[in-house]
Amino acid sequence: MIAALIYLSAYAVIAGFASFIEIPIGRGYTAFQLNGLIRIGGLAAALLALFAAHGLAVPMTSASLAGVAIGVIAGVGSICYCFAVSYMPISTVATLSNLYLVVTTVLGIAVLGESVTALKITGIAATVAGALLLDAAPARFGVHSGAGAKRVSARPLVIMGAYIVIVGVSAFLEKPVLRYLDPTELNALLALGMTAVAVIALSLRGPGLPMRLRTVLPSVVGAMIGLASVLYFLALRGLPVSVASALSNASVLITVALSTWFLGQRLTKQRGLAIGLTILGVSLLTISVA
Repeated sequence: MIAALIYLSAYAVIAGFASFIEIPIGRGYTAFQLNGLIRIGGLAAALLALFAAHGLAVPMTSASLAGVAIGVIAGVGSICYCFAVSYMPISTVATLSNLYLVVTTVLGIAVLGESVTALKITGIAATVAGALLLDAAPARFGVHSGAGAKRVSARPLVIMGAYIVIVGVSAFLEKPVLRYLDPTELNALLALGMTAVAVIALSLRGPGLPMRLRTVLPSVVGAMIGLASVLYFLALRGLPVSVASALSNASVLITVALSTWFLGQRLTKQRGLAIGLTILGVSLLTISVA
């Protein structure tokens, strides 16, 4: 259990830093371009981790196919996210996206029979509330969509609802598949499925990727996220999916701290309350599994 919490702490640091540098790196790209580049970088890192552990020897089993399928599901969720950015400000989309934790938690309890305690539920609720209260959420894709002046209609809310359900389901499915695959195998298969969806969406949606050296930088962000994902799956093997998915949200604390220190983002009362709730939620969840 302690090892799982250490893995999640390392995940939070790496993922939080990746989200921070995504903000300046993502300027000038569409959500679809940035999504594709991040997925390509994540796949490269996942294959490197797999080669280091197994020499690219992935068993061709039903579990392997399930891993790719989960990646496709998660990839479709990311495309919903990209569409939502066309209608709503990125800060709003990034904030609402955290609601997938509710779906993952409910499925973990209902399907996998995970324990329900007051401490655990309070911790998850505080973590989700902290994410929703952020008045300038850390970037999921550091783009500027120009959607801020548009009136929010039903369509983007439906798209975000689809994202929340799809990603919540895919995050839940990772836990049972880990019974048959190790973290590096699952990470590589997921990355393969997500990259395939991202590349297809980019080719259909356009525009194409600009041919310049700077285009490589978002892939570096993806590589960091890909390596962090291995740590997350190592932690997931020893923790309930409801707890692991909520604790992983601690990465926003790293991003917010770096954004405050280096980008001059104001630490408002609302952001302070959001940080406090997130810390409270993470602390309660850690105690609940300790």
